[in-house]
Amino acid sequence: MIRLLLDENISPTLAGRLAELAVFAQSVPHVGLSGRPDHHLWQYAIDHNFAVVTTNARDFIPLLNVELHPGLIVLRDSGLTRDEQWDRIKPVIAHLKNSRDPNFLVNKLIEVKPVGRFEIREIPPPASRP
Repeated sequence: MIRLLLDENISPTLAGRLAELAVFAQSVPHVGLSGRPDHHLWQYAIDHNFAVVTTNARDFIPLLNVELHPGLIVLRDSGLTRDEQWDRIKPVIAHLKNSRDPNFLVNKLIEVKPVGRFEIREIPPPASRP
């Protein structure tokens, strides 16, 4: 099952829409992490096997420097309405579900561009990087 932690810059109402697609999602405010530093959210995500969904690439991408992580989905556009966020996230979810691989997001970064466009990159563990 896909498990997502929605950062504070992602509408918490998307958790309900994601549930309709059989995706388990929690929002940072709903798990009591509002206002906490990003590295705390990242650790929570790792500890609870959640991929993080955020618009905050600048702070989260450097946190990928760990041996194993549950994944990061970054919306490259900020200031989006919840419907615009949904329009960008929904094709990513469809792709993940079509992969049928429950570990598809492990050590991956998905950068979401305009609607329907996203790039998936494998982030190797620090020990295996040149």
